[in-house]
Amino acid sequence: MNHRVMIALMAVLFLFAPSLGHAQTLTWKPGNPGGGGAFNSPVVTAEGYWATGSDLGGLYLSTNAGASWTAVGSAQGLTVTHIASLAAHPSGKLLVGTDGGLFVGNSNGTGFSRKYATGYIAAIAVSANPNIVYAAVHPQWDALQPYIIRSTDAGQTWSATGSNLPAGLRITGLRTHPVDPDGVWAISGRGRFPDRPESQVIYQAHFSTDGGQTFTRLDPQQGKLVDIAYGQDPQNLNLMYATVVATGNAPQVYKSLETGYSWTLLASGAQAPSGIILADPSNSSRVRIVGLDDQALRPAGTYGSFLWESSNSGATWVKRTLSVTGGWSQADEDWGMGFSYQGLGQTLGYNPSFPNTVLWTNNQFLYASSDGAKNWSDSVSTAVTGKWRSRGIDNVVPIVVEQSAADANLVYAGYMDLGLWRSDDGGSSWTSLDAAPYTGGWAGKGGNSLSVTADPSRPDVVWAQLGGNMENCGTPCAEPLYLLKSTNRGATWQQLTQGLPSPIRRLEGLTVAPDSTVTSRWVYAAVNGDVYLSEDDGASWQMVLNCPNDDCFRIYYTATNGVFALSAGAIYRSWQGGSVNTWSQLTLPAAMTSGWTAGQHWLHDVWTYSGPMDLASRDNNIWIAVKGSGKGLYRSADYGQSWARVQADDWASTVTVHPGTGRVYLGSSSAVHAGGYASTSLGVLTSANGISAWTAQNQGLAYPFALFARVAANGALWLASPGQGVMKWR
Repeated sequence: MNHRVMIALMAVLFLFAPSLGHAQTLTWKPGNPGGGGAFNSPVVTAEGYWATGSDLGGLYLSTNAGASWTAVGSAQGLTVTHIASLAAHPSGKLLVGTDGGLFVGNSNGTGFSRKYATGYIAAIAVSANPNIVYAAVHPQWDALQPYIIRSTDAGQTWSATGSNLPAGLRITGLRTHPVDPDGVWAISGRGRFPDRPESQVIYQAHFSTDGGQTFTRLDPQQGKLVDIAYGQDPQNLNLMYATVVATGNAPQVYKSLETGYSWTLLASGAQAPSGIILADPSNSSRVRIVGLDDQALRPAGTYGSFLWESSNSGATWVKRTLSVTGGWSQADEDWGMGFSYQGLGQTLGYNPSFPNTVLWTNNQFLYASSDGAKNWSDSVSTAVTGKWRSRGIDNVVPIVVEQSAADANLVYAGYMDLGLWRSDDGGSSWTSLDAAPYTGGWAGKGGNSLSVTADPSRPDVVWAQLGGNMENCGTPCAEPLYLLKSTNRGATWQQLTQGLPSPIRRLEGLTVAPDSTVTSRWVYAAVNGDVYLSEDDGASWQMVLNCPNDDCFRIYYTATNGVFALSAGAIYRSWQGGSVNTWSQLTLPAAMTSGWTAGQHWLHDVWTYSGPMDLASRDNNIWIAVKGSGKGLYRSADYGQSWARVQADDWASTVTVHPGTGRVYLGSSSAVHAGGYASTSLGVLTSANGISAWTAQNQGLAYPFALFARVAANGALWLASPGQGVMKWR
């Protein structure tokens, strides 16, 4: 070969070597607006990493000051989804309290393992001697009866101290003495569990001088204790501050020079500081108090969140009104700047080594301040030309995701609490479609959307369900639900009512017949547990199947197998397009139907529901995912005449088939809307023929949760995974 040609060829190969040697690995990647669930216990580690807990999605970690986040879960050894408390250890470890014990892992989010196996770990604190660590435990999530456990080897092993804390306390925070490893405070207040009237919540602080064996109440005892903290004064390490709400919710600030054995009142009255105390180790005269937007701990008629600062150890204070910018809700000041569900002690986090960096968590978002709590910005979302893109911190409950067959860039996603969203760029950024008239008390800043279907040939046309509060939906919903149609991609909505029951308490199963006339689409919906059909593009409706237990919830229009309706008690099919009087019940094997819970609902009776969850069809094949002990994925190869189980799966939740290749995807999820990791939750399984040789496809999932999956017309694969949210295989 000519040496010049060889040199040229080698140059070309060298140019393309990086791409040849580093082929992109496909994985599940999230596509959400960001945030959306209950966060708590933010910490800043010794390395400067940020970490926070969630009530559904496990732990979230950022190594770049909130620019991006990574979900940490069972894939890293953290086999519990509900995080109750966090602490950063100076040795490069994270201590994680959950509703199923205490875990220890590396600050970079790897190598987690359970070190204490029982109880609800409500608070964790590292002492002045980093080998000694304390944790507050409640016997279970809805119990009081707190006790203290102690580790002398940096959290690797634990033993109960035999503490004498009063049985009626809910511990929400621990504080340790600056130099004495045996000095530890236990703070009680209102946490997420158990539910009690405000009048029964006990706000106190108890101090131990013997490593948590015995405690004495030492707070000012002048009302509800809000917070207690050391002043970080090198001249007096016993200096402390306390904030209290007295009779009539009047704020008070106290100072102690001897670890709480006596207190001096510094400020009192409606304009006095009230909130969480942040000392500054670089300036012991500087004290910051962050006041939360909390009706139970502020004077009547006052609203908002505030920062009080003192530069003279509390002699005088300067008050600053707080607000936050950058979030998609555009109403964070009204909705968000309150306390974490886990309590006041699990709301703010900072590391004394980085006193100006403060993190704030609440029921939906995480905020960050880089100037000592003066100014705050959203740290869960990034604005993208008027749309929103998650930074990877998504504690959400997605229910449905639908890519348009008419426009592959157009994607809809329905969530609990976040409501309905649209992406115009294939899931990279999102626009809220939560119209205020149809979202109840959410007022357009959220909502609930369980079903959406896009017209297969008209990209601007979409039908969707929207609603407000869905608590106690089975008895019935607190607020009505709405069936809506849009001809401009959800920018505006038309409410559909003709022929439908009123009020609508349940609305799911939206689907459209793709072979119906374009301007007179046949559209199906499961309304209040019965099947309704519109033959005129949604203008009018009629009930076509009165489900015996009012528990029909999903409808499927198939090209070769008829129209199906799933219910908790049976499966129905129509060979005549679903018209009235054309439905019949499928005959199914006893092994498939035993234990089905007729009259229950997969979403509202999530812990006890057993029955069909999802259906897929291709040619003469039908697959049905059935949730329940000893159940799984069932297949019929003869149009539904006979059935066989092709994959065992107690948590079978969804099934979808590639329209071109026939590859089948089975989704398994032990979590729905309240966590619940089970080792038998399999995540995504896939098979080339939908019969055998199933393999896991869980790359990128923190937990193996696959609640809803769909293959789009162009082959794109979408997933709704509780916690991490809407995800795309790419």
